[in-house]
Amino acid sequence: MKARDRLVVAVIAAVLVIGAVWLVLVAPERSKVNSLSQQISTERAALTTAQTALDSARSSVSAYVANVRQLGAAARAVPASPGEDQLIKTIDRLAGTNNVDFHELDINGDNASATGGPLALGLTFSFNSNYGNLQSFLKGVDALTMTSGNTVNASGRLFTIESVSLQPNPPSSTRAAIIAEVYQQAPAGATGATGATGASQ
Repeated sequence: MKARDRLVVAVIAAVLVIGAVWLVLVAPERSKVNSLSQQISTERAALTTAQTALDSARSSVSAYVANVRQLGAAARAVPASPGEDQLIKTIDRLAGTNNVDFHELDINGDNASATGGPLALGLTFSFNSNYGNLQSFLKGVDALTMTSGNTVNASGRLFTIESVSLQPNPPSSTRAAIIAEVYQQAPAGATGATGATGASQ
């Protein structure tokens, strides 16, 4: 056999060996790699879906907590009952904090603005004070319920001040009479409520 023939045979044998190695070792591993790549893509898609669901659940929990807080604030601002005792304590506390000599409070039932809407309770209260303390007192009443857009922050009842009238009270103070409204939730099916209570000091 000539040298050239031997070379051809060696090349053919090498090709056959490489082909056999490819078939026996490389081809199966390459198939496994492709399968693993597909599994990785599938798992990544599942992970993305799970992350999206988790983010949505977290948003729902946050919204639920915020809604519960808003319901609590609304219940403090507009409770289900007139709460005259607590109302008197609130006015008395604000009066004492602002150096106001609180004298009298009358609470009168009123009609709801609409069926099922909040009931407005008319208030008339009077006290002796100077002008600066009067301003501080009214700011304290107003600050019991604060709103910002759809957010309600309430540490107490919601008041609407209708009017403030002042008269001199010699020697150095002013007698103030305030007409206001405070609100309560209307019972289901109720169109209004009537009644009158009073408190004085």
